[in-house]
Amino acid sequence: MTKQPPVVKQTIPTLVPKVDADGSDVGGVPSVLRQAPLGSYFGWNVTAGGFDKGKQCTLSGGYLPFAKTKAERLAAGDPRASLEERYGNHEAYVAAVKAAAEEAVKERFLLRDDADRLIAQASASDVLAGK
Repeated sequence: MTKQPPVVKQTIPTLVPKVDADGSDVGGVPSVLRQAPLGSYFGWNVTAGGFDKGKQCTLSGGYLPFAKTKAERLAAGDPRASLEERYGNHEAYVAAVKAAAEEAVKERFLLRDDADRLIAQASASDVLAGK
């Protein structure tokens, strides 16, 4: 190279997938985690530090959990519904996971053993435990 730094002739815009109201990517195979979410799931992420701080980190997905209660959500200024607002209690969360898993099995996106494992994990979780 004879010219340092080289001349920038153009920039290519960064494109990201469409998102739903939670900011999760739309499209593709509907996973159980996306159908009964505990937070927003992204197929991209933003670099937290260093020379690329604030720029897109390709091929590195991200996750932003939902607040547990409406009060926590409002205090944080988060526009996404809290776990409490979405599900109400632990049993309703497990029911949402079960419904999503059963639909995925029916559509042949998920094996029965995997669906049973996801339902068992949701049941054993502490998501809205005691509510």
